[in-house]
Amino acid sequence: MSKALEEARKMEEAAIALRKELEEKERENMIQLCSAQRGQRIIGKSGRVYIALKQMEAQEQTVVIVDDFMAEDVVFDEDTTNYAESSLKERIERDILPAVEEDFGADNIIEHEVDLTTVDMQRDFGTCRCKVRPVTFDEAREFNDLLVKEDLPDWYWTCTPWSTKERGWGRSLAVVSSRGIIGSDYCDGNRGVRPVLYLKSNIFVSKGE
Repeated sequence: MSKALEEARKMEEAAIALRKELEEKERENMIQLCSAQRGQRIIGKSGRVYIALKQMEAQEQTVVIVDDFMAEDVVFDEDTTNYAESSLKERIERDILPAVEEDFGADNIIEHEVDLTTVDMQRDFGTCRCKVRPVTFDEAREFNDLLVKEDLPDWYWTCTPWSTKERGWGRSLAVVSSRGIIGSDYCDGNRGVRPVLYLKSNIFVSKGE
């Protein structure tokens, strides 16, 4: 083998070794999402931080919520508390869904059914299928300790109506404060958007702090 060929071979081997080393270092900060513990922070490709809320092992899915708002001062709707028909749903699917698809890949975000039962257990609104949506009232209670983030600038929407028009609450929805307090607000108020999504749990993600 000529000296030039020998030098080229050594340079190629060195490049391969360096690439492997870099890949190993990258993997050190990566986990398969199914191994994320409750409360584990993960990072999307954009640098956006998410919190793992729950593993759904049978479905091979992981429920996560964005750590911060993805929109502020957003009206739920002018005249309905039905998330399925709301302007908020339209905005989330138009503006927010593409952003989270860039973070994880469109195929890794699972469309799922969300129950729109009211806080007082009225089932007038049925269910709704979503890929990205606000937290529900039940989730706000179940994961309350994980949702507290006192530097959030405002309360944020759930997709759960407070009650129904027939009961005198046709314009109110459950909302959550930065301290985890659950209250109600009129649908035409301005609140933050902190979305929830279901991800395939076999994907690899970057670990947050």
